[in-house]
Amino acid sequence: MARNKEIEKITEKEAFALLQKYASNKKTYDIVLAHAKKVKQIALGFAKKIPHVDLNFIATAALLHDIGRFRYPPGKDSIKHGIAGAKILRKEGLPRHAFVAERHIGVGITKQDIMQQKLKLPLQEYVPKTTEEKIVSYADNLVFGNKKKTVQHVIKRYRKEVGDYLVPRILTQHKEIQKLMKSKY
Repeated sequence: MARNKEIEKITEKEAFALLQKYASNKKTYDIVLAHAKKVKQIALGFAKKIPHVDLNFIATAALLHDIGRFRYPPGKDSIKHGIAGAKILRKEGLPRHAFVAERHIGVGITKQDIMQQKLKLPLQEYVPKTTEEKIVSYADNLVFGNKKKTVQHVIKRYRKEVGDYLVPRILTQHKEIQKLMKSKY
């Protein structure tokens, strides 16, 4: 798909087509799609309360954020799905969408996280930077499968999976999105 990288417009229909193009099988496609649709719904719910964000971008980025799951499904090495998704999206001419895929995992992965946890990732920062990236990442954290959960569930999940050290970052992410939704800038 040739695109103007300055504009990087993609429709939801085109996003669905990309998911189908890279899907490894129908079962995985259905699981990823159900999750992505729920993330999109929640992200747009937040985004509509935040001034000056690109709603179309948020919708399509939410749909495509887990495109790398077709290569790295949940389980061993699943942490690599963000990088795999970013590679696909860059190949498709969607570099802004690629950053969402690359940076959405958890509450962001720092170089320090990679070194301390000996993660199998290239040593760089994978932390959401733009407001749109943060919205999609936060919405993704609230979705377990295709069900929305509370921030308390997210905290419990991360405590179980990686320990307490991520709790402050989860709370910071939550407070930042809440503050953005109240702002009138």
